[in-house]
Amino acid sequence: MTGQPTQLILADPEDAAKVLSRLSGLPFSWVFLGQGIEDFHQVKTTFEGQGDYLDTNSQFQSSAEELRGPYLNHQYHIGRELDSIRWWVTNVSYRTCYVSKSFHRTCYLKVGLDLAQSWERPGALVVVADAEVRYALKRNLERDGHMKATNVTPARPRPFRPLFDIINMLAHRIVMVVRESYRIAQARRMIRHPYVPDEPTILLMSTVSFRSIHLGADFHRWFFGDLANQLVELGYRVALVPRILDLLSYKRALAGLTESSLPYMVPNRYLGFRELVSTAIATCKPPTLPRPLPHLAGMDIENFINSELRTHWISNAAVHSLLMTAVIRRWAELGSSINRMIHVYENQPWERAICWETKRCFPEATVVGYQHANVEQLLLNFHLAPGEVEVAPLPDRIVTVGRYTAKILSGGGYKPGQVRAGGALQMQELFAGRSTSDHKSASRNQATVLVAPSNGIEEAAELVDIAGRLFDESEGVKVILKCHPAMPLDMITKSAGVGLPPNVILSEEWITDLMQKCDLMVYSGSSVCFQALTLGLPVIHFSTRFDLDLDPLEAAPEARLNAIGVDDLREKVRWLLAHREEYIAENQEMWDLLVDEIYSPVNEHSYRAFVD
Repeated sequence: MTGQPTQLILADPEDAAKVLSRLSGLPFSWVFLGQGIEDFHQVKTTFEGQGDYLDTNSQFQSSAEELRGPYLNHQYHIGRELDSIRWWVTNVSYRTCYVSKSFHRTCYLKVGLDLAQSWERPGALVVVADAEVRYALKRNLERDGHMKATNVTPARPRPFRPLFDIINMLAHRIVMVVRESYRIAQARRMIRHPYVPDEPTILLMSTVSFRSIHLGADFHRWFFGDLANQLVELGYRVALVPRILDLLSYKRALAGLTESSLPYMVPNRYLGFRELVSTAIATCKPPTLPRPLPHLAGMDIENFINSELRTHWISNAAVHSLLMTAVIRRWAELGSSINRMIHVYENQPWERAICWETKRCFPEATVVGYQHANVEQLLLNFHLAPGEVEVAPLPDRIVTVGRYTAKILSGGGYKPGQVRAGGALQMQELFAGRSTSDHKSASRNQATVLVAPSNGIEEAAELVDIAGRLFDESEGVKVILKCHPAMPLDMITKSAGVGLPPNVILSEEWITDLMQKCDLMVYSGSSVCFQALTLGLPVIHFSTRFDLDLDPLEAAPEARLNAIGVDDLREKVRWLLAHREEYIAENQEMWDLLVDEIYSPVNEHSYRAFVD
């Protein structure tokens, strides 16, 4: 240890004022280890002029890169030891940063430990973080007697929390049973004779969501384009499996299926009330963990895993996934002839449930996942630890949108030949309009910047905040915000406390239509950057401060500009507006080659990748 702060103080964002009271004017430096942009601004305002802020974003990002492999190994060893579907359908095991926060917290823990153990500044070090990170910091620092940490926000005794958790969990299960009972009843009423395939059939599984419900019986085209019809033309029997998401009108979704030219198998139609209740009861017992839980890179992260498993157990997430296993068992009991299942591949818990049960009920069937989105290195759900492919419930084959992602996934722990380059099925309409787009030569009276957040709440909140601070109304630059369909502005405002400034226009137009009306696009983690390059629209990647850097163009940084902080972004936008035409001319050929790598053209090879 090269140094040690005179005091190490841990605080909740709401207790920044208590820190000032405790220090009584003594010098201090502070760091913020969290994702809440509203909390950060609150703490910054409280500490203004009284402490030195240390920006730890670069340490956070480098810690994420360093811990990525050890974290994947840590999760894999838990799964291998437990060998239980209850583990594989947890949010922890899913490990995407959009759902699971254990990896974020592990990275924050490493940043905090590194700072405390190599401190060389005078005065106290104040670490502002959530309760789980503070607890882990204190526990790890004091474990070997190296350092004492003062927590100005001590943990509140909660002797009745186990009881409240049980009540909360039971309330969730009751709501789940009531809702699914209604769906079972509706499915039985509207589908009198459920389809049972009597010849080898391919099941094409896709979600009916707020984005695809308007397509009715063609809901599957949102992700799969014309794959279903093409497989039929190739001589295969195909049946559709719609997963109707919550918050949609179930009756409307079912009614939309009646016009289908293909047979369809609505999961709830094959469920009985007994399977529903028994599945709900089975998840009333919390998932287990190996004891003792192994450390990760020398750090004790047990409270991160426990906290997240507790939240998962209370929720109905496990029931949603395990109901799919009940459906597959029911299909087997009915004598269904199923030789292949195709679904969108994100390695989600419900997908793992399908893979797990299919291998048991239909051992001769092949499960195929279609990778439709970006697969950055820190999207851990797409990447595997060495050996994990042998134990995790995964598709037998993964078909990608193009060579770019096939190359990335092939080096990510999968078996040789398990990953195949396919084609951009869901992008066919975009490519059809690519050659006729007049985007590059469009002239506008006012410079227009499109800001496109992803579906991550923290990143979206930061981009909304940045959009409002990018330009004043007097500067003559129009800023248009297009939120991700799964993360509308009201959700961002409610969760992160960030509203839309008056100088920013919120648009509900299709993103590709907006791209053809704007001069450039700002993004952080959204895969719409690929679509922008397809249309010849210059893009600037904004390095987020409050989330993992999930740049879809991380493997091709030359394809975009990069900005760190609002001042740098403003400078890059002004430069690009001033040099836009020559910048496009210089980079267009490279963009075209990159897009062809990312989104391979759809042809017969693309379709046969799913079945040959």
